[in-house]
Amino acid sequence: MKRFIRKGILFLVLLFTIFGLISPVFVYKTQHMGKLKEGLYLSDDQYDVVFMGSSHMNGGMDPNVLWKQHGITSFNYATGGQPINVTYYLLKDVLKKHQHPIVVLDVFYLGMTNQYGERGLVSNAIDNMKFSFNKLDAIWNCTPPEDRISYLFPVLKYHFRWSSLEWKDFGFDCSSVYYTKGFVAGTDKYGKPISKWEDTDSRIDIPQKSLEYLNKIIELSKTEDFQLILVNMPCDYSGPNQQSGWINDCEALFNTVADYAESNQIPFLDLYDLAEDIGIDFANDMNNSGHLNLWGAYKVGTYFGDYLAQNYDLTDHRSDSAYAQWNEDYKYSQVATILKK
Repeated sequence: MKRFIRKGILFLVLLFTIFGLISPVFVYKTQHMGKLKEGLYLSDDQYDVVFMGSSHMNGGMDPNVLWKQHGITSFNYATGGQPINVTYYLLKDVLKKHQHPIVVLDVFYLGMTNQYGERGLVSNAIDNMKFSFNKLDAIWNCTPPEDRISYLFPVLKYHFRWSSLEWKDFGFDCSSVYYTKGFVAGTDKYGKPISKWEDTDSRIDIPQKSLEYLNKIIELSKTEDFQLILVNMPCDYSGPNQQSGWINDCEALFNTVADYAESNQIPFLDLYDLAEDIGIDFANDMNNSGHLNLWGAYKVGTYFGDYLAQNYDLTDHRSDSAYAQWNEDYKYSQVATILKK
């Protein structure tokens, strides 16, 4: 019986080792993988500012704008559909590499009321995190029990891809996306005015789990000694307000967030409320109802870069030869294509 048990344990060890080795091949090779693998685990660059959050941040804050206008080094670690609890664990990985950066947190997903995020979207972040105890914590706390083994060994959820694997799946070149500094915005123009754009004094509670992880991030900012900025991007709230698993009044929620940020002495930029000051034309500066396009992101990046330059002591690295590659990277950025310089 003991011999049988030993053989069983050995078989499981070998099986899980194989699963661990082949899982990266089956994970989808996306921009999200490229930015996390290259920007976090492979590159030696240090950043003054890091952007964290969901697709609103992913396509809303362009590090190349901050570089071109102010010489600020930054990287966008946001991924599509990233709930606030996933952001917390990804941020812990970011802080292993970066010493005391300014952390800019997208607060849109504070509005999620579901216990867990959408499986395919949560995978954008967790599947591409480096194996560590922190990743194990993320899987345990951010995914439903029945899915945890497939997050630990992604081949179990992507096994159907075996017949469609390409050469890039065996040797994905993450460096090819590094010049974007993690930012990608759409180039469509929504073509419609915002359905509602007015102030309200109403407030609703932040969902319990969202508040728990917001507090964890605030506490992390104290223990790891980094400055935290909360940001809300322009968005047509009519969609989320009617979405299952979401609060039904985004405007009221972000009023509560503003109060909470003030009580904790944390800057909060509600770019939804500031959209007119920034010059956002909803019809032309949004890729769709919920996300900025490239032109809108340029306006937001310009505004936010000015805000950082005026309120934080950040070094302008543009004349430093050690950062010459940033000027080369800029030439290949999305923003350079629309500014033609």
